[in-house]
Amino acid sequence: DNAGLSIVRDLLHPVKQAHPELSHADLYAFAGCVAIEFLGGPRVPFAFGRSDDADGKRGCPSGRLPDALKGADHLRHVFGERMGFSDREIVALR
Repeated sequence: DNAGLSIVRDLLHPVKQAHPELSHADLYAFAGCVAIEFLGGPRVPFAFGRSDDADGKRGCPSGRLPDALKGADHLRHVFGERMGFSDREIVALR
């Protein structure tokens, strides 16, 4: 779950240190919007105001996220059959 997240978390740490008033939730969501635009995608509307989950109990339990190492059929099952996503939408999630 969340493989590679530590790379982005480490890059955003100085921003969080400089702006402690921002929640991690807002910081990560905003960084995603900026990344999409930076890579040539559309400007994604954004509004600050998310709060962090203090104890992590509201997050997705470990093991509940799809395992990309299991291949495209697994991702299609989880996101396509269970959630109705197209291949294009699945790729956008990654």
